[in-house]
Amino acid sequence: MKSLIRLLLRALLVSALSAGLLAQAQVVYREVTATGNGGDPGEALLDALEGAIAQVGGQRLSSSTSLTIAESTRNGSTQMSEDFRQKVEKATRGVIKSYSVLESGTTPSSGRAFVRIKAVVPTYKQSEQLKRMKLALAPVAVAQSLAGQAGAREFAEGVSAATEAYLTQSRKFAMIDRRFTDASGREMARVHTRYAPIAETVKVGMRVGADYLVLAHVKAFDVQEQAERRVTGRTVTRLRAEIGIDLRVLDVATGQIKFAHSYVHPGRLPAGMTLTQLSAEIGADLGQLINTAIYPLAVVAASGDQLTLNQGGDTVQVGRVYRIVSQGKALVDPYTRESLGQEEAEVARAEVTAVTDRTATAKLVAGRVPEGSKPGALLARLVPDDATGPLTAAVQVRLPNAPGADAPASGGGTRRAGKDEDW
Repeated sequence: MKSLIRLLLRALLVSALSAGLLAQAQVVYREVTATGNGGDPGEALLDALEGAIAQVGGQRLSSSTSLTIAESTRNGSTQMSEDFRQKVEKATRGVIKSYSVLESGTTPSSGRAFVRIKAVVPTYKQSEQLKRMKLALAPVAVAQSLAGQAGAREFAEGVSAATEAYLTQSRKFAMIDRRFTDASGREMARVHTRYAPIAETVKVGMRVGADYLVLAHVKAFDVQEQAERRVTGRTVTRLRAEIGIDLRVLDVATGQIKFAHSYVHPGRLPAGMTLTQLSAEIGADLGQLINTAIYPLAVVAASGDQLTLNQGGDTVQVGRVYRIVSQGKALVDPYTRESLGQEEAEVARAEVTAVTDRTATAKLVAGRVPEGSKPGALLARLVPDDATGPLTAAVQVRLPNAPGADAPASGGGTRRAGKDEDW
């Protein structure tokens, strides 16, 4: 029961963070002027309205709206009457808040009607967080051969939830939902009507696509109960779970595999651990692999033996020890001439002593931090509890910088040259 509650709380936290992302987005109104031309005043006005909408990147007028405007033109009359204006405002409700005709008439040279308008057009100002790298996690798949395995799909769902929660809490990505698209699609359909408030209708068409897609595939799932007899004569039952998961990060635009990893859980679980708890731990491990591969944990402040790391929440745990490394010269593959990152030299070790929702505080337990180190110049590499565990290798890949970002995507060091951006 406790493990179920933990998963529910994790899911609620992800929802709350997603709600915060949406809360920072808002409807804004822009006043623009536009001129339209057409065979009659109705066509000219329609052309002007569409021009006004195009200036703010809003929705296009539907064909039914265009027909309504055309039918409202009285036998090609050039008079923009109050009755005509009200019919047009009603037809464009939810796309244009209001408009006024500044000038109308007929062009002498062509004989075609023209209309110049001033329109107030609503648009949806997206959250600043969408300037981050956009990442989508597809539901963790289960191999066809394991389809009939009891608990395999529930385990995969637990891994999906935990991985998504970790990546969201890292605050490094704009996480795009791919697990509950049906539910969110039904909700959007409720506001995609002409009777919905403008503040709701402008959300339609604002869905964004992901830059990178995370795919995970459970290829091995063998769970057994094993009875162990203690020296006291008491028999203890433990679970043994041999789990194998293939992990990939794909460039959505090209389909190129940017990162790949095979995760293997060796087998025996600690006493009392359930499969639900294991799925949460593995999901967090996968999230950590992806996060640290793209954005290694960085030291953003140092004072004496106290360090501040640029990540918090459930992604960093009190008591964990990190290698503090400095970065040296850039490394280049002699065959492909591609960037391999930078040289790393361990200068200290630090233990996490406190965690907030955004940062973590660590205390030096060995070595020292070079004086005058700039924020991001030192990285923190996790020291695994088990030297044979799945996180022993420090994996670092490089992604192009997010739009508007000045710092390199690796989390520290100097900015890479443009030719190295496609890692």
